[in-house]
Amino acid sequence: MTNAQTKVFGRKKGAWVWCLHCERCYQVGEFKFGERNIECCPYPDCDGDTLLDSIPWTEFHKEHSEYPEIPEREKTYPMYT
Repeated sequence: MTNAQTKVFGRKKGAWVWCLHCERCYQVGEFKFGERNIECCPYPDCDGDTLLDSIPWTEFHKEHSEYPEIPEREKTYPMYT
């Protein structure tokens, strides 16, 4: 099954995205189903929506160049420090 990020935004599967809710990164194509079968951030303790609450890492990184070009899984990257 192709996920909503790929269908709606044309994001490439495997590209990194940053989650607004948990401030961690995951790759397009990774998700869990939340309430009402909405695709959510794959982290078990997060309910961020993959469509509305994710930002491509390349865009996030432009504003936060202090973070690595390729993010680490499970690590938090705060928007505001």
